[in-house]
Amino acid sequence: SDKRRHIFCVPRRVAMRGRAAAKGGASSSEYYMEQENDDQIGLLAGKVSALRGIAVQIGDHVREDNKMLDGLDDRFDSAGSLLSGTMARLGKLASSKDSRHMLYLALFVVAVILLIYKLR
Repeated sequence: SDKRRHIFCVPRRVAMRGRAAAKGGASSSEYYMEQENDDQIGLLAGKVSALRGIAVQIGDHVREDNKMLDGLDDRFDSAGSLLSGTMARLGKLASSKDSRHMLYLALFVVAVILLIYKLR
């Protein structure tokens, strides 16, 4: 906080010299103060420009992430509807008394377990 205030405030010695120089007609201290102000403005402008660049990069990254999330949402929706259809068919198979359907159900469960194991 004190350091920031020092950057933008003129030190008392310089101000006193400036007043003395103004009385004496010399402008060297005014020139010095003006040069310091210009230097500080240049530094501040550089920092603002860097922050603007970072903000633009963050905005681009957020837009890309939102597109990716929208794509994932669509994929999960389609996978959910496929899974609910599969569960409905499995419910029908489980409720039937035919032994051949129960064999298909058991093979399907084994295949799903193997697929999950392989993907892990």
